[in-house]
Amino acid sequence: MLEPFIADWLNFLIRWGHMIAGIAWIGTSFYFVALDFSLKSRDGLPSGVRGEAWEVHGGGFYHVQKYLSAPARMPEHLTWFKWEAYLTWVTGFFLLAVVYYLNARANLIDPAVLDLAPWQAITISVVSIIAGWAIYDGLCRSPIGRRTSLLAACVFMLILAFAYLFTHVFSGRGAFIHVGVIVGTMMAANVFMVIIPNQRKITASLIRGETPDAALGAIGKQRSLHNTYLTLPVLLMMISNHFSMLTNAPNAWVLVGLIVVGGAAVRHFLVRHEVGDPLAKIAWTLPVIFVALGLAWWLSSGPLLWLDWANLLIRWGHMIAGIAWIGTSFYFVALDFSLRKAANMPPGVAGEAWEVHGGGFYHVRKYLTAPETLPKDLIWFKWEAYLTWVTGFLLLVVLYYLQAESYLIDPNVMALGRWQAIGISVASLALGWVLYTALCRSPIGRNTGLLGLCLFIMLLAFAWAYTQLFSGRGAFIHIGALIGTIMAANVFMVIIPNQRKITAALLTGEKPDPALGLTGKQRSLHNTYLTLPVLAMMISNHFPMVTDNPHGWALAGLIIIGGGLARHFLVRIEVGDRQEDIAWTLPLIGAALAFALIITQPEKLVLFPGEVTDSEALSIVQARCASCHAAKPTDATIRVAPKGVHLETLEELQRYAAQIETQAVKSKAMPLGNRTGMLDEERAKLGTWIARQ
Repeated sequence: MLEPFIADWLNFLIRWGHMIAGIAWIGTSFYFVALDFSLKSRDGLPSGVRGEAWEVHGGGFYHVQKYLSAPARMPEHLTWFKWEAYLTWVTGFFLLAVVYYLNARANLIDPAVLDLAPWQAITISVVSIIAGWAIYDGLCRSPIGRRTSLLAACVFMLILAFAYLFTHVFSGRGAFIHVGVIVGTMMAANVFMVIIPNQRKITASLIRGETPDAALGAIGKQRSLHNTYLTLPVLLMMISNHFSMLTNAPNAWVLVGLIVVGGAAVRHFLVRHEVGDPLAKIAWTLPVIFVALGLAWWLSSGPLLWLDWANLLIRWGHMIAGIAWIGTSFYFVALDFSLRKAANMPPGVAGEAWEVHGGGFYHVRKYLTAPETLPKDLIWFKWEAYLTWVTGFLLLVVLYYLQAESYLIDPNVMALGRWQAIGISVASLALGWVLYTALCRSPIGRNTGLLGLCLFIMLLAFAWAYTQLFSGRGAFIHIGALIGTIMAANVFMVIIPNQRKITAALLTGEKPDPALGLTGKQRSLHNTYLTLPVLAMMISNHFPMVTDNPHGWALAGLIIIGGGLARHFLVRIEVGDRQEDIAWTLPLIGAALAFALIITQPEKLVLFPGEVTDSEALSIVQARCASCHAAKPTDATIRVAPKGVHLETLEELQRYAAQIETQAVKSKAMPLGNRTGMLDEERAKLGTWIARQ
């Protein structure tokens, strides 16, 4: 087993990378699905073009045409969307290894389910992942694959069979994460082993002047469709580990089936709604969704209006909206840097790109100024940002406002009343936006370097204030919420309004104010550089080494610096800058990480000098932890033990010793808000007992 400090940092960095790659992959998929349904046909389109769309993003106008077959003349440079899927799977597997393989006894194995040795559990895991893909791929290639409904039923039964197997082999958390891994592997392997290879064969045939095999496109489209419908269920699987009402339910494998059915039904509703189907035609999905939700509530034995259900559904929605927003932003940033000049381009075109996705060829041109004839049907990217902020704020309400005593307030930091803490929270978010936009509009805003420095100092000041007012978790989530508010308000109050003013001026034949475009570009640039730091803030609550560190505000500053530099490096790589020209970012990123490692280095534990017996350690845990971590929690705010961790017996204490040491000995993250009054001497005794195991 790795040293917990090293394991936690690997977990943090890999989880961050997994989130970034997953957003890029799924967000791009969301974008192309929506784009396909917004295409419109007209007279005069080039041969082979199915339709076209006009989009507005980041101050530019984009004209997109989709070819169902390749254009008459294949372009030299094609953009392929593949690395996002590959990196998502690779980082996901590394995360599985760090969290579940290296700590198998605590997270993967449950002796009450099946008493496996770690190597046995890991072997079952790896073999099942390979078998899942092999069986799924075999079904798709068999005669069953030619019948859409029958194939869908078989794939559903396959996932359900694996869910049943996993819930009878692994812990609850291990079972649900493995269902998600099986589905995620299917999706990534579809890209890696079917969709991209088929698209390359089609492209090669067209370059040779041959007619490509029609089956290649049909198969690629089939697998892309599967990925589309599996996206929402897999996202819910990945957040299920926050909710033991799901992972530890008696018939958890049935819950998995309901998640697959409900998630696919939601995706179908959204997809067909984007196509333009009338509500009457797709209304059948709504009772399916509500029946799936009702059965899931009944099987989970949790009250329907219980906060955990609100937490789960809002968190799922927040994740979907956030992926759509940030994924689209990633796409357009990458697109802008892939644009190339070509001969005979219309006036005002900055460049063009050719892309391959889902079996189709897309020709994109970006206009820095609007074209001579601006179309009436413009696609605006705004609701993704609005819904991300709204769902994020609702999640803040459900988790931190309604349960302020548990998650937001720490009497050891400042003894606030609930309404005082909530008032500070809301006022700080509003104040943060006011100060930020005032800086941008002041003379400082005209000096990019000075503005960047001032904004960093402002965020650092808020980070320091939050760590002096709230619990560690509350402080870091508020730093993330503040940055997220700035980003969403940039879209809502600056970027979109400015784009609408520019568009209105062009429609009336007037010359738009160039300051509108410059301001929108400035705010878009800020959003680009704040994306990676805000994602790190949002996952920080998994890690007490970050949130409960006495220098948490400094860590927040290092995350902002390191995340911003990492984004700069990636952006400039996409631009095509030479690596030697941007290599200066790498030692700075390394230095930020090194300082973070130094700050979070565990202090030498002050252990209890005497002997600590098993019964004494167990009595401490039963008195201070078991009010939440029990089969039947006595804490009025807890209905099911968090993450399914029970601490009622000596065997359970030994199983979760490493987690107890991280959460309650090396830090004071648990008990939440120290509501049970755990003493420092008791923490020292637990440390001594754990060290002697």
